[in-house]
Amino acid sequence: MSDDRPRLWTPQELAEYTGIPIRTLADWRTERARSRGLGLPFVALSTHNVRYRDEDVEAFIAGRIVAPTDRAGD
Repeated sequence: MSDDRPRLWTPQELAEYTGIPIRTLADWRTERARSRGLGLPFVALSTHNVRYRDEDVEAFIAGRIVAPTDRAGD
């Protein structure tokens, strides 16, 4: 039987996967950080229980890809 439920990352799992400290993830969940466009979307299951959707994690990473610059003339 396949499990079609969406993947939800815990802050610990996301920190281990990305190398972003858990404290930074928590800071990004503050209203101030979100108003400045920092962090990534999260699911607040309760006040102290948050998760991150797999598609949001993938979009966050994809949005931070930095392509090499064209260094014509070198």
